[in-house]
Amino acid sequence: MKFRTRFLVAPLALALAVAACGSSDDSGDDEAPATAAADETTDTEAADETTDSAVAEEEAADDEASAEAADAADEEVADDEAAADDEAAEGGDGVAAAQAFIDGFLEPPTEIGPTIPLESVPEQKTVAWLECSLPSCAAIGVGFDEAAATLGWNLEVISWDTDAAAAFQQAIDQGVDYVAITGTPPALIQDQLDAANAAGIKTMSCFDAAVPSEDGFAMQCGDATSVEVAGEMIANAIIADSGGTANVMMVNIPDFTVLAVESEASQRTYDANCPDCTFEELALTLDQLLAGEVPGAIVASLQSNPDIDYVHFAFDGLAGGVVATLQDADLLEGRNLVGVDYNGVILQEIVDGTQQFWTTNPKEYSAWLMIDAMARDAIGQDNPEERENAKVPSFLVNSPEVAEPLIPTDGWPGPENMDQQFAELWGV
Repeated sequence: MKFRTRFLVAPLALALAVAACGSSDDSGDDEAPATAAADETTDTEAADETTDSAVAEEEAADDEASAEAADAADEEVADDEAAADDEAAEGGDGVAAAQAFIDGFLEPPTEIGPTIPLESVPEQKTVAWLECSLPSCAAIGVGFDEAAATLGWNLEVISWDTDAAAAFQQAIDQGVDYVAITGTPPALIQDQLDAANAAGIKTMSCFDAAVPSEDGFAMQCGDATSVEVAGEMIANAIIADSGGTANVMMVNIPDFTVLAVESEASQRTYDANCPDCTFEELALTLDQLLAGEVPGAIVASLQSNPDIDYVHFAFDGLAGGVVATLQDADLLEGRNLVGVDYNGVILQEIVDGTQQFWTTNPKEYSAWLMIDAMARDAIGQDNPEERENAKVPSFLVNSPEVAEPLIPTDGWPGPENMDQQFAELWGV
């Protein structure tokens, strides 16, 4: 703009000069050229002053525009900084929320769930415990031995690997009074459930997502509500430990409904409290677990995604042999192994520093809870606390100091002196 205004001064002066030459045709007037020249000088000076004034105004306008642009740029930077601060604050709030959640799970619970005493001592009954081939089922079996003995009941242990229906049918054929099973969706044993219910044989279950129903299980513990808490607990522990920057791979067998619930709960927790975390699932099958293929699958996944720094095991059986395999593959350093429902080997690995933190799952306690439900049914007493007690007690084992005292019991059986608490409740 300023260049163009200055460039226009020359044509204007030329036009004034042409006009002056035309007026000099009267040679008899000596004063005319001088007067014209004076007028031309005056007009030129005026034009120059006008032009300079216009230039000054435009320079001022440009300076004002530049100042406004600078202010706008400063405001944009400030807005960006504010947005970044807000985002950081949100991330900080998520980490704080995660820490607040796990702070409520750092001490072992001391009380059993049931609080209503039996109205009478039940007569002797026979219970069939359908014990799967996983180590966790063996731990539950310890609880059945102790709880049945406390009531003076008979216990029949029927072991199975992959065919729960056949084991269930055997229990029905033996004419037992009650059946107990864990981690098995009703759809896999519905024919046997129908037959048992028709014969008056009630089935108690734990660690499945199915809620009690007339044509299904009579009670459930460690169900979706309980597993949701476990999934939230381990995810919040990861968020707090990583400061909100974790890249997580969950090793899971999603064919088990209850484990799919755990995965979904963890994903929701990351969505809510950790926008900068990543979460993916390594979906395996029971056949892969039984064939010992889990460690190799984990190695392959970590090699394809080296950014993974937290490996979340859906339950203890999936962690067997993983530490040694990752060490051999030079993949353990810089990675945190965590999970839901540890065992004694994992506790020792926490002490050794090769595993980081795990949630508890009181397997023996679950057997006591199932026997408690049977005892109430045996005397025709309602069980109004069944749904609340579906949430089994738990806490976080996050240091060698917490883990080491638990090793002799291969985990956490349940609240301290739970056998005495149940015996007192049962009146025996």
